[in-house]
Amino acid sequence: MTELLKIEWMKVRNYKAFWIFSLFYFVSIAGINYIGFYVNRITVENVPMGEALLGSPFGFPKIWNTVGFMSSWVLYFPGILFIMLFTNEFNFKTHRQNIIDGWERKQFISVKFVFAFLFSLVATLFNVIVAVILGLATSAKNFSFSGTENILYIFIQTFSYISFAMFLAILFRRSGVAIAIFFLYGLIFEWILTTLINFKFNLEPWGYFLPLQVTDTMLPLPFGKKILYKGAPEMWVLVIISLIYLVAYYLFSLRKFTRDDL
Repeated sequence: MTELLKIEWMKVRNYKAFWIFSLFYFVSIAGINYIGFYVNRITVENVPMGEALLGSPFGFPKIWNTVGFMSSWVLYFPGILFIMLFTNEFNFKTHRQNIIDGWERKQFISVKFVFAFLFSLVATLFNVIVAVILGLATSAKNFSFSGTENILYIFIQTFSYISFAMFLAILFRRSGVAIAIFFLYGLIFEWILTTLINFKFNLEPWGYFLPLQVTDTMLPLPFGKKILYKGAPEMWVLVIISLIYLVAYYLFSLRKFTRDDL
């Protein structure tokens, strides 16, 4: 696998879009969290009972959840990036060359998911750095490791979004179609489905088990959780369902790539 990862790295290291999207993603993580931090500080300083209403979301220990929630809004950038990386294999026929060179089809799919796993680790580490900086800027004396389980949820959510994007890439093999569906489903359709299932048809909590919603529920809005996420499953249930989806993305991608013509 190490040799395969080296080859995978050779594919992307000179690909400008990889660095542009990656840079934009990490800058966006810092930027969106700083905007939230700044708005929260202004609100606390200028609005009566502001801190009582918001509950200090950028202080410890809530900062771990807050950064995860804020950063989730920019997860579409790595999703687009990995769709492009995957569909480029089909566009430039490099997947055929890899198979001709002796790769097994399982290896081709596996290295993609391992690379996404490593990228998610780096993204999670960056979220941790942002959380520590903003948390210390808010309440340095109150530093706490309480709530750091949210770091795991950030990783699962990041890996899930990227894996879902790759699943769409191998399903449609066209970047434009996959990206459009990724955006439309994630931002519109799933929200509508969740609302209909939970509130229109009174089938709560089943709406929380949709592919992206299940990880979004793990990192909820820092305040108003009891009202907005009333009836949400226990966290361990959400984690298990998320892991099941991750396995399903991998197995379906492997099955489709194994059976399809190159």
